[in-house]
Amino acid sequence: MRTLYKTLIAAALTAAVSVPLWDYDADASAPDKPATPPAIVGVAAAVSTELAPRRWAPGSVISRQDARVASEQSGRVVRVAEVGQNVRAGEPLAVLDDAALRLREQEGQAELARIQAQLDQATRQEQRYAQLAAQQNIARAQYEQLRSERDVLMQDRARSQALLAQTRHQRAQMTVRAPFSGVVAERQVQLGEYVAGGAAVARLVDTSAQEVRVRAPVDLARYLAVGLPVLVRVDGQERTHPISAVVPVGDEASRQLELRIAMDARERPVGTAVEVGMPSATPRVTVAVQRDAVILRREGSFVLRVGADNKAERLPVRTGTEVGDLVEISGAVKPGDRLIVRGGERVEPGQAVTVQAAASRVALR
Repeated sequence: MRTLYKTLIAAALTAAVSVPLWDYDADASAPDKPATPPAIVGVAAAVSTELAPRRWAPGSVISRQDARVASEQSGRVVRVAEVGQNVRAGEPLAVLDDAALRLREQEGQAELARIQAQLDQATRQEQRYAQLAAQQNIARAQYEQLRSERDVLMQDRARSQALLAQTRHQRAQMTVRAPFSGVVAERQVQLGEYVAGGAAVARLVDTSAQEVRVRAPVDLARYLAVGLPVLVRVDGQERTHPISAVVPVGDEASRQLELRIAMDARERPVGTAVEVGMPSATPRVTVAVQRDAVILRREGSFVLRVGADNKAERLPVRTGTEVGDLVEISGAVKPGDRLIVRGGERVEPGQAVTVQAAASRVALR
């Protein structure tokens, strides 16, 4: 029994000593942990450019041709264009009852015909009297009297023609026509209503001729000029458009002046609210990077620069003026530095990177 007990103790001690050796041998024989593979990134170079701080102001998309078209004549409405209807220049917007003018036109035509008949007769008599006067068969005074009566009839004919033309012109004005091509935005009258001369019948808007109207503080006037590109922000999207007009007259109450900014045809519905970014200082040369290159964190902003060894380097920066996709930065970044703009969310400082070609960056978005 004592021999068996000693044997068991010896076996236990041997097992206790051999286990760490086995573990050590297993750790020693394990393969090395693989290195982190290079991250695939897209880069953009920092640039040196002129930037100016901007001030944003609200504006609206308007039409350069927006009119409440009025009738020049009075009358009852017998036809009017529908809201939303597209009309071309010269097409009817509204038609008024012209029955009275038609009758007046007929009366004028009859009066003109009567005067013309009298004039024809007087002309024939004048020709006969001229022959008799030449032969001294009638008194010269009679001939002069006949010529005078003929001249009066000629003036009556001219007056009758003018009155007839006036009636026809008034009758033509009973059809209110579009002064330009556009869409009917409002109907000011309804069928059967009586319209007085000068009253509006419809609002016509040319949606193909658009621009932005914005009011800017007068202290920005020295930085604004026709042709200067400004930023127009709509639904979070920014595009550059040129200033088409600057009205150099400020309002005394608001101390603001009006700007007009050209836009592409039918880019936005008329009435769309926009924001306009205007320069508020003289442009200055600065280092700028793409907005996607700047990473914002609680501890501050930084960029990731790709060095000559294709390793990422973290550089703290301070941001400034933003213009389009560019943002001004100050720090250790120099023009020409390659900065990560795509795929850098999980890149750590010192990590190797593979720069993706420009044609293949879509996959990184």
